[in-house]
Amino acid sequence: YFFTHCLLIYQCSLISNPKGSIWDEPIRFNSKAKDSCAMVISGQTNFTKLRVSCKSKGKSYWCDFLGKPNLCGAYNKNPRHYFTQIMWDMRKLQNACQGPQVYKPQMCRSASDEVQMAFHASWPKISFPKLTQASQNQQKQQQQVKSSITPTKPPGQKQQPKPQQPAKPASKPVKPAVSKPVTPRKPVKTITARPTVAEESQATKIAEEYCWKSLQGVCAYFINWFQN
Repeated sequence: YFFTHCLLIYQCSLISNPKGSIWDEPIRFNSKAKDSCAMVISGQTNFTKLRVSCKSKGKSYWCDFLGKPNLCGAYNKNPRHYFTQIMWDMRKLQNACQGPQVYKPQMCRSASDEVQMAFHASWPKISFPKLTQASQNQQKQQQQVKSSITPTKPPGQKQQPKPQQPAKPASKPVKPAVSKPVTPRKPVKTITARPTVAEESQATKIAEEYCWKSLQGVCAYFINWFQN
């Protein structure tokens, strides 16, 4: 009778929580500091809760994460693998609770940010840098600004090749004009025409008539000069 009663209770729990059988066994791992840890998943209203509990040499600590992984199609097909991927990241840490504030496994990388598991609480209390979410939003804004600054070419237009200009023939080097030396002209000699014989005879005759004999030669010269 007792065995039958327990079996009925177990079947009722499966009907009320069809996925409860998946989380019956925690996901266990060891951190980098050899802390023994366990991951327990449970449903909490519209969120899924992940609690990570660790023990090592008389000390213990835990941390909670909340998210909506059920919005990811890959999660619904294999929910345990979703948290196994988170476990692979946590086991690389000295303290499993002192890692990233947000976990988004690779299997749901393309889904919305609602599917990620975000840090909720811990003991002892862990102090994370403030404005982590604001810094993430700032990075997104910077990416949007970069994409808006980068010019995009319209899909229908093709860049037309520029017409090639004919190559100009290489111009021959211009030789400098060599100026020829100018030869100075020789001065033209002026030739004074000598008086003709007739003019001389006429001047002599006049000199013989009007001048003394000793001065006839000089008179003939001046008479001839005045006549010219």
